Amino acid sequence: MIGAVLFDGDQTLWDFRRVMTFALEAALEELRTARPGAVTAAMTIADFGADRDAVAQELAGIEFNLSRLRQLGFARTLERLVPDDPDGIGPLADQLTATYFHHRDLDPALFEDTLPCLDILMAQYRLGLLSNGSRLPQTIGLAHYFETVVFAQDHQVAKPDRGLFQVVEQRLNVDPEHCVLVGDHPLNDVVGAKRSGWRAVWVDREGDGAYVCPDGCHEEPDAVITSLAQLPEVLRAW
Repeated sequence: MIGAVLFDGDQTLWDFRRVMTFALEAALEELRTARPGAVTAAMTIADFGADRDAVAQELAGIEFNLSRLRQLGFARTLERLVPDDPDGIGPLADQLTATYFHHRDLDPALFEDTLPCLDILMAQYRLGLLSNGSRLPQTIGLAHYFETVVFAQDHQVAKPDRGLFQVVEQRLNVDPEHCVLVGDHPLNDVVGAKRSGWRAVWVDREGDGAYVCPDGCHEEPDAVITSLAQLPEVLRAW
């Protein structure tokens, strides 16, 4: 019997690509205002993204705090593209970080199937959020749906590591065979869940049904859905 249904957040419950783009555009506009000139005028949000990804790769397994990684990413961009004021890099990176996170949560960006699905499931299952992100449910109107919220950055371990799944099991006092993770990421969500003894539902919002197991992995999802509207029926069948 399924007792607990955990959800990934980004690209599962909400359109994180949309909110991230909006937030990065706001940060870029702020940077151009603070440091006007040809260099910042030519910048794109891809510059921010590349530097943040590079920092995250360098600090993988060391730094889990997403706010800190974003701040370090902005600082890397400033060091690389506007190095004329080294003393001002830290304060400006802090300012850009605050702007980014403020704008990130202005738009909940929930997928249209999110609330109807949660409304149905909350009466039948214990629900939770299990995320490598940091978007607080209460900032986007979802707090009342979740019995537990587990963020990787709070436990110094991230999906697909079994340790993060164990946090959920301990909090809810539930065995892994009674848990399901619903998410869009083949490695973090599907492989992570299966290797932890959970069931995995892969959300294929692109709709092509072409699940590809990550290199070196052999785990397959227990179910593939293109919309959360299909999830209640999948769970009932189990």
